[in-house]
This record gives sequence, C-alpha cells and structure tokens, in this order.
Amino acid sequence: MWYFAGGDAGFYFAEQLQRLSWLPVSWHSEFGFGVSTLVRMWFDYPYQLFLKLLSSFGFSWFIIDKVLWLVVLVLGTYSSYTLGKYIFEKKLPAAFTSLVYMINTYSLLLFAGGQIGVALAYAFAPFVLLKFIQKNNQQPRTSNQELTTRNQEPITNGLYLALLIAFDLRLACLLLGVIILYRIFTKTFHFLKIGISLLVAVLIHSFWILPTVLTRTGPSVMGEDFTNPGMLKFLSVADFSHALSLLHPNWPENLFGKVYFLQSEFLILPILAFVSLLFLSKNHEPRTKNQEPILFFALLALIGAFFAKGTQAPFGGIFLWCFQNIPGFIMFRDPTKFYLFIALGYSILVPFTIEQIANIMSIKYQVSSIKYKNKIRNTLYFILYTLFVVFWLFTLRAVFTGEVKGNFYPLRLPQEYVSLKNQLVTDVIPSRTLWIPNKENFAYYSDVHPIMTSTAAASIDSSIKYIIVPVDVNRSIFLNDYKYDSVMRNNIIEELSNKGLLRDERFQNLAVFENPQFQEMKITIPDIVSVQQNYANIGVIISAVALVVVFILILWP
Repeated sequence: MWYFAGGDAGFYFAEQLQRLSWLPVSWHSEFGFGVSTLVRMWFDYPYQLFLKLLSSFGFSWFIIDKVLWLVVLVLGTYSSYTLGKYIFEKKLPAAFTSLVYMINTYSLLLFAGGQIGVALAYAFAPFVLLKFIQKNNQQPRTSNQELTTRNQEPITNGLYLALLIAFDLRLACLLLGVIILYRIFTKTFHFLKIGISLLVAVLIHSFWILPTVLTRTGPSVMGEDFTNPGMLKFLSVADFSHALSLLHPNWPENLFGKVYFLQSEFLILPILAFVSLLFLSKNHEPRTKNQEPILFFALLALIGAFFAKGTQAPFGGIFLWCFQNIPGFIMFRDPTKFYLFIALGYSILVPFTIEQIANIMSIKYQVSSIKYKNKIRNTLYFILYTLFVVFWLFTLRAVFTGEVKGNFYPLRLPQEYVSLKNQLVTDVIPSRTLWIPNKENFAYYSDVHPIMTSTAAASIDSSIKYIIVPVDVNRSIFLNDYKYDSVMRNNIIEELSNKGLLRDERFQNLAVFENPQFQEMKITIPDIVSVQQNYANIGVIISAVALVVVFILILWP
C-alpha cells in the first residue's frame, strides 16, 4: 500500500487512530518528555476529531490519507473558480483563475511537503474571501427574504471563518486582513458585520482560546527558536524577485535552505498580471466594471510580494519591526505564508489581462455581424488561453521531469516499520524510543512509548529503551550538501554499535538497538496542564453550544 507520507505529512497506524480522543487534549505525553500543544490546538483538535470520526466508521489511514488530499483538490478548485466567476461573470476566465491559483509552485510544494493544514486553508481561502466581499444582489428577493439574508450573512461568514481557522490560524489571519483591506478599499467596511463574524468564530474556537487566554499561554512555550528575530532572518529565504514571480524559493526540490536561482521565464507572470492596469480607465469613467477589484488585487499581490521576502532587501527592516512590535505577527516567522496574497492577486489579474488582450485584438476585425464578432472573440480567447496553458506547463516542467519529490512520489509502507510497531504495541513497559538523527513519518509512537529525536548518540538516558536509525525511505534525512549520503547513516549505526548497544538482528534495513541500561520511564506532568485541560473541557462545551446556535440561526426560516 502506498501513502502520501512525504515531508510533514502525518501517518497513523490503526492503533494510533483508535487512541485519538473525542475531547481536546492540551498535553501530549507521546512526544519526548511531554509537550503542550495548546498553541496548535486550533488545528490539532478539529483535525484529529475528523480522523477519529472517519476511523470510527471503519476507514483506515490508507483511505483517509487519500480523502484529505482529494478534499484539498476539490475544495481549492471549486473555491477559486467561484471567486473568479463572481469577478468575471464568465466560466472561461473563472476556470483560469482556478488554474493559476491551484497549480503554481507554492501550492504544488504544499502538496509535495505534506502540509495538509496549510493546504486546506489555502484551498478554502478564496471561498471565504468571496463570501465576505460579494454583494447580495444577484437575484431579486422580497423585503423579508432580503432582511433575513442580511441578518444571517455575518453569522454564516463567521462559521466559514471558524472553519478556515481550524485549517490554519495564520492563513485565516492573513485572509481577515485581506477582507478588511478590501472593505476599506471599496468603502464598504461595516464594523458591526465584521465584529459579529469574528465573535462567532471566537465562540466556536473557545476550546483553545479559553485555556490559552486564562492560563496566559503564548508562543514563548515553543522556545526561543520560535520567537528569536535571528530565526526570522534564517527563515526569510525568498527574495523580492522570487516572490513577485510567484516562484517558491525552494522550487523544485523543496529542500529547506537550498534556494534556487530565479528562472527568468517566471518573470512573464508578473508582467502579465500588472499589464492589467493598462486596461483600466485613467478618468472617473471606468473602461471596465472590474476596475475596482482589479486595482485591489494588484495592490494585494504587491503587498504579498513585499512581505513574502521577510527581512530581505528592499526594506527588510519593516518586516522585522512588525515581527517585534505587532502582537500576533510572530505567527508569520515563515514569510512564505504571504504567497497567499500573490496567488490570489495573480489568479484574478492574469485571466483579466488575457481577456482584455483578446477583446482589443477582436476590434481590429471589422465585421458587422454580432454573431461573427463573438465567434472571433471566442476564438482569440481559446488561442490566448491555450498559449498561456502551454507556457504555464513549461514553467512547471519540473513536476513532469521528476525533480519535484515528496508526495509526488507516494511511499510504500516498509514491512519492518510494521514489525517495529507490533513490537512496541506488545511491549507494555513504558519506555522512550530515540530516533537518530530524525524520525521517519512511518515511526510508531504512543503514550507508553513516547518518541524522541536527537542528532547525537550522547543523548541516550536510562528512560530510553529503543534507539532507532531510520531507513530514510524518502531520501530526505541523511543529506550531505543536499544529496542523499548512505555513509552518514552507516557511520551512525557503527557509532551506536561501538557504544555497547544491543542490535536487534531481526531488522535488516531498519537499525534497531536496545539500551542495556534501560530503566522504566517515569512521567512528570506540569501542574498547569490540569488547569489548561479543565479550561479546554469547558471551552469545548461552549464551542459545541455555539455551533448548535449558529446552525439554528442559519437554518431557521
């Protein structure tokens, strides 16, 4: 059986799915010496609740794994298409909105890197944006119908926003900024409506907001690496030219730290995007009814390109100042999250440019028949869009040449990982497992056998029973100058053998050692955990009540 197990993608054995809780869990003892996941509970709890629900209906991870990424594909395609359809009121440019948004270097590397939460949020973002900016004037309504719709709108939007937060809080915050900016830009900002939507989203997410606020838990619990400005500079890998070209700095191999030279063909994309501004009227009589949205999406793309480069020139100090002084901005220590703005902007600007070029070219054909004019225009649309598809596929040729790895090459579960899992399940004596230098996604862990990683064998203590060197199925752990090096793995195995550890010869590819000085693991849980858990339990009740009330208000005639 093959799985999308590349990059950050998760993997769950049947035993792990069964142990998932129906309630939020603020402390996970299956990781190292225990870790607080309160700062990630906005995603962890809804995600694991969804997995628990599917597994309860008999679905294995083999099925769930595929369903999750199918949801990303379908949701993203529909979401971006509906946004394009609202802006252009035509199917063809809307389809190309979906093409540009869903098939670019950023979105493709989200899939390759297994970032399911970010990918779901990215896929859902255009739909949420549409719901917040659209005007309810597409069809006539009676006064009572219109009043009911207007009253329900901020509540419904709050539900959409809550779902987006459950996918990824960071992209949700960015999109909320886009919504507010659009409303200000178009002079349609209503504080009360936005406020109601935010209130609904906050109430639904009480299960993590309540314990976070009342116990004053913040990003500092993640360590200095999470809050250190030096780490921000290290993570600012994209320069302005990469960002402006919607070219991910790690394209195509997606190896962190390996930034590739700018591929000149990608510069055509921002040219196509910003040429759209030439088709707008310079006076107060717009040449197109789309003038206001086009100006906004052009501004959005520029803002995204500026912030996606992080602390890099030009004016990198602005991002650093925001990181140090704006509350919550610490969430964007990975500046590539701002690629969302660029993708949204270009997905509207590029189809608009192509459409306007076709319109101008069709004017040159002097025909009196409206029927033939439309036929000429449609033919030009087809030719120009076809040329763009050919160009776009050429820029993304690395997908077809095999340079993009990760989930584009699904992995088979090695039998030895199943054997190791079975051994750990039958071993009821609590102990930690140490993976050197890093764990593989197929690694099994539980609260009885917490998992640890270390780059050195010196970190072996008495609570560790099993020391494991992974197979590295994806060839992404043992890298020397960004290339797989089996010598590194062999050296680690030899070092462990020389330390007097007992190797389990039943495993041929997976190197499994036992610590002869092992003593039963002791578990210590901080006192604050019980307080956080109590607040989380209260919060989940508030969340459930809020959801019920929201659905009643939405569905009530």
